[in-house]
Formats: sequence, structure tokens, C-alpha cells
Amino acid sequence: MAGMINTVTDPLLAQARSKAEASVPKQYRRGYDAIMAAGLKLMFSDKTFPLMQQYVQSITGPQDVPKVVSHGIVKLVSILMNQAKGQFPIEPMGAAAIVLMTHALEYVEQKKSLQINADQLAETTRLTNQGVIFLLKQASKLDDNQFAQVLSGKGKELAASLRNQGGASAAPPAAETPPSAPPPAMPPTGGM
Repeated sequence: MAGMINTVTDPLLAQARSKAEASVPKQYRRGYDAIMAAGLKLMFSDKTFPLMQQYVQSITGPQDVPKVVSHGIVKLVSILMNQAKGQFPIEPMGAAAIVLMTHALEYVEQKKSLQINADQLAETTRLTNQGVIFLLKQASKLDDNQFAQVLSGKGKELAASLRNQGGASAAPPAAETPPSAPPPAMPPTGGM
């Protein structure tokens, strides 16, 4: 698996990949590795790779890269979450999404003869994080106030409070900032 993760060779993308990987706490490393293995398999499988190629073909210029790539990665994470049926920990999902995004961006560079710059990387990362946070909020089944508590780092306190109230506790997702706008629209789960 480590060889697959290290296939991102563009220095800017490799730096983003390393930063995302370093953010995964040791206790979630196994879950992160499982998400990455499933995500890369899904991205590059015979069944879904043609869909990724279609996404890339829809890019007409550098301005399209952030929206198209982030949409594809959010869709990929959605598929992974649906297929896993709660078997993947959601805490490392954001970091895994960013690393998968770096793979997709490098693929775009190769197929479109584009060089991803820092602004495109930042916007793609922002849109990917925004979409993943939206998915995690849906998966956690928390209301807006509860989810805001999780995002502010008070997930453990919220889980304890919910347990004390007799409510179901959701594992707090690891996320840094709440989305500022709705995530990109996603097509039905039949494809990327």
C-alpha cells in the first residue's frame, strides 16, 4: 500500500499528500490505510476508471480543475462510505480524501498537460473539504448545533453528553472548518 500512496510525484502535490498523511493520528492509521486502499482501488478499477477519464475530459481549461476534481473525490468518498456501511472510521476520511485528490490532480496534469499551481490546489482542497464535511455531517446524523460542536473540537464532550442523555453517540468526524457554502451537486451513486 505504501508504494501506491507514494506514487504522487509532482512536488506541490506530494507536499499536500505528506501534510494530509501527517495529520492522521496514530490510532486512526489502520482506518486511513483501509480507506486509501479502497479509494485507490475504486478510482483505478476497470469499472470506475472510465468514469474518471470522462470527468477529466470535461475539463476545458485550468479554471475547471478545482470543481471537477473535488466533485469526483467527494463522489468517491460518498461511494466508499455507502459501500463500507460504517466499517471505516470517519475520523481519517478527510485526510484520505485529500490524498486521493492529489492522485486525481496528478492524473489531470498528465492527461491534460496542465501544471497544477498552488491556487488550483488550494481551491480544490477547499472544495473537497467542504464536500467531505457535508457528507460526514449527513453520516453523523447530528443537528447543525451538534455538528458545529464537533467541528470546534468538542466531539468527545458531545458524545459523552449524548450518552448521558441516552441518545446515540456518533463518532466525531475529524474536520477543521465548517463549510461556507453548499457542496457541489453530486450525481446518483451509480458512478463517479
